[in-house]
Formats: sequence, C-alpha cells, structure tokens
Amino acid sequence: MHKTIIVFSDSHGSSYNMQTVVDRYPEIECVIHLGDGAEDTKYLSLPPVTGLLTVKGNCDHYSKEPPLLRVQLCGLDIIMCHGDGYGVKFGMQRYESFAAQSGCDIALFGHTHRQYYNEIKKEDKTVYVCNPGSISRPSAGRPSYCVIKTDGKSVSIQFETV
Repeated sequence: MHKTIIVFSDSHGSSYNMQTVVDRYPEIECVIHLGDGAEDTKYLSLPPVTGLLTVKGNCDHYSKEPPLLRVQLCGLDIIMCHGDGYGVKFGMQRYESFAAQSGCDIALFGHTHRQYYNEIKKEDKTVYVCNPGSISRPSAGRPSYCVIKTDGKSVSIQFETV
C-alpha cells in the first residue's frame, strides 16, 4: 500500500492553498512545510492520523522550529531544510553534495520559490533532491507543492499546482 506525503514551502502568511491541497488527499500520512510560513501550518485542519513536520525558514524570525530536520518517515530517510543556509538561490552544488554525503533517500528544500528535482546516483543508491516551489508566491507559474508516494521500496515524486 502506498503512503502519501505532501510537501509545501514558502506559504508566507497564507494557509488557504495548503488547506485546499490537504482536502484533496484524505489519505495523507504526513504534511511537511519547508519554511517561510512554518507558523501557517497551525491553521490547517488535518486528518486525525496525519503527521506534521516543519523547519524554520529565513523569514520565520520567531519560529522555534529547527533549521534542519532528519526523519525516518514511511520507510524513507528524509532530510529537510529551507535551503538558505546552503545558498540554493546561487546554485545546487553545496546542497546536493550535502545530500549525497548524508546517505538520505530524499533531500527537501525550499527558499527559491521554484520547483526543482534531481536524482543523484551514488554507488547503489539514489538520492532524490526536491524543492516543491512556493504554495503561495511562485517565482513563475502557479502555486505548487509536491506529492511523495512510497510503498517503502519505490518512490514517486510529483509536482502539482493549486
């Protein structure tokens, strides 16, 4: 059975689009927010068994959330951060190097307000690197998020728009 994780970033004070998305996926296992609006998740009405993980972004001045989080979720080793600490607006080399060295399955980040996806092959392992874009203020196009589906062995990552 596939488990579903929804990933948001950069909501910047608006929870409306996030709630619209959450309502589309009654089976979600977890919602992840990658910062710059981490507090916006407090206004979400989540299904009872849905988890919520957030990290602090560069605009989350008073947030007590950690800037970097590593979790085991649905059989996956996931690292998440906002991305500003790795200079992702200026290139992906630093963050992708960190992700590859970490041994994680998925490395998530935000900050750029643009979708990004890459697969890093390292020996017999693939590290999926993903930025869902912005759920409220995309740098181009429509507000977006990503959906991660896994059965514990295979991983599918899809970008969706609101």
